[in-house]
Order: sequence, then structure tokens, then C-alpha cells
Amino acid sequence: MLETPTPAPAQFTAFGDGTAPGHTASMDLIAGVQLEIVVALGRAKMTVQELLQLRSGSVVEIGQAGGLVEVLANGSLVARGEVVVVGDDLGVRIVEVLSVRPS
Repeated sequence: MLETPTPAPAQFTAFGDGTAPGHTASMDLIAGVQLEIVVALGRAKMTVQELLQLRSGSVVEIGQAGGLVEVLANGSLVARGEVVVVGDDLGVRIVEVLSVRPS
């Protein structure tokens, strides 16, 4: 005849902080990851007919001059800023950093 085992309370070990042994949980792990940064001057809506009528020299209005531009990292809006001239180049002075939370 088989003996009935005596139940015992379950014992679990702690998972820790979620990092693999020998690794740090710092930003150093992802600091070298490349991101695509896009600065959007503005947006416009147009019909397909209007799009097909665009030619060299056409002007597409994208909003008021002097407004803030959007800074996107890998397609996610992360900041807003002002367009500035840096020597012979254009740049963006960040005036607002948005809270980025995972979805």
C-alpha cells in the first residue's frame, strides 16, 4: 500500500531586483543604443487631389511661424523646442521635455 505524503508549506526564494547575475541595473547597459531622432516642423492635411497637384516650387503651409517644433525619438514625442541657427546649421533648443512612460 502507498503512503500518503505529508504536505509541507511552500518555500520560495526571492527574485531579487530582476537583473542577471554580474550585470548592473544602470543606464550604462542601454546608453549606446542608437535612436532615430526626428524634428517635426509642423503638419498639414490635404486631399489626394491636392497632393497630386504638388510641383517643384509648391508651398505647403504647416502652421504658424515661430511655433514650437516636436522632437520625436523612434516615433515617440519626447520634447518640444525652438528652431535656432548654429553657425551654418539649424538646431533645436529644447524648452519642454515630456514625461515618457511605457505604454
